[in-house]
Amino acid sequence: MSGAAVSQQVFALETCLGRPLFERTANRIQLTPEGSDFLPTVQISLGAIETKAASLFAPKRIERVSLLASQLMAMSWLPRVLAEFDRDNPSIRVELLMEGSHMKDVPDIAIRFGEEPQLVRHPGRLMGLSYVVLCRKEDVANINSLDDLLSFRLLERTSHAMGWMGLLSHHFGPMQGRQLKLEKADVTPLALMMVSQGLGLAVCPVPVSLPLADALGLEVCPLVPRTPGPGIYYLEHPSNRPQSAAVQKLEQALHAAAQASMRAHHM
Repeated sequence: MSGAAVSQQVFALETCLGRPLFERTANRIQLTPEGSDFLPTVQISLGAIETKAASLFAPKRIERVSLLASQLMAMSWLPRVLAEFDRDNPSIRVELLMEGSHMKDVPDIAIRFGEEPQLVRHPGRLMGLSYVVLCRKEDVANINSLDDLLSFRLLERTSHAMGWMGLLSHHFGPMQGRQLKLEKADVTPLALMMVSQGLGLAVCPVPVSLPLADALGLEVCPLVPRTPGPGIYYLEHPSNRPQSAAVQKLEQALHAAAQASMRAHHM
């Protein structure tokens, strides 16, 4: 405010109170005795207003947590989990990063995948996996035998711990002499998209891939039973960074969601 505007406000206040608050001379301005006595009360009152206004109307402090996950996790299982976490924790924002993306810093928490047997006892163990065959709803009725199944292109994700040969041999015996129309798919989300377009069938890990499969209208092929397989998802933290309360809350939410998914799919 300009000096003139301040003078007008002071004059208005003094008029309202009926007493001068300042003594004015040619070279200085100072509080009157009444003004000096009034000042502490004004300061306390204004401080109380400021504190209350900050608690009611000031923007809440947002704490950010970076989470790294595989492409399948990021596109299938995590979105709903993180949406519910955001709803329940409005002061925390989770930045979801996919493996292979450019990162400036080490993430606060990462969901890793591994097949080593000792990972079963990992303290950050999130979920184990089973494998199923996914197909379009309209194809379920047409797959009643192994020959029916082998009439489809079989989309193979080479990095999966369980592939078509292992899965079919486990349930139907050796596949020697059988013609399998195997076709590689670079990533599981791509394989699921191809299945949804009628381009084949895919072996996929569950429960992690089921949300994306449901969104694409796919179903589990009942001819091939759900098959427990190797592979564990687990949580990993930077060894040189203390865990914040926000990271701990996210970790608890991830574990709770994983347990719910495992129970829902009887794994």
